[in-house]
Amino acid sequence: MGRARDAILEALENLTTEELKKFKLKLRSVPLRYGYGRIPRGQLEGMDAVDLTDKLVSFYLEEYGTELTVTVLHDMGMKEMAQQLQDVILQVLSRSPVHLPLTPEHFVDRHRAALIQRVTDVDGVLDALYGKVLREEQYQAVRAETTSPRKMRRLFSFAPSWNLTCKDLLLQALKDTQPYLVSDLEQS
Repeated sequence: MGRARDAILEALENLTTEELKKFKLKLRSVPLRYGYGRIPRGQLEGMDAVDLTDKLVSFYLEEYGTELTVTVLHDMGMKEMAQQLQDVILQVLSRSPVHLPLTPEHFVDRHRAALIQRVTDVDGVLDALYGKVLREEQYQAVRAETTSPRKMRRLFSFAPSWNLTCKDLLLQALKDTQPYLVSDLEQS
């Protein structure tokens, strides 16, 4: 899948010097999948787009390196460039013999509609997320809603800014407060 490396390189070469510097800074703080380590700071400094592409691919392999590049670009506010990179990778994957999604859909994304309708103990979920995922004003905004579906809809309105860890914390809160619902959804 050498095209993934080329797509990462093209995206990084389109960054200005300041944007590349910001990319490296964000790369050091983006949440990583379990089992992956960080590229040491000393190795990142002084790298140009070519060296950084090689380091991303050698450290994380092409698929996850591409996913991280998309995530960092998105976090930098370069959503159009992130989308272009993701589109290129999806084209490459659709031509390859194995059709793997770039990022598998998380449980809370996959079952959003059902969770909005079926979660009854929203306050218990909120209490578990308070201070870890939700700030005080977000917590209060959700609690101010009058029905459980409205509370869940309001909670999900914050989800676009969540990373995988935040979604995992929501899933754990749901497992703790609504174990039968989560079990039912996992089986569907």
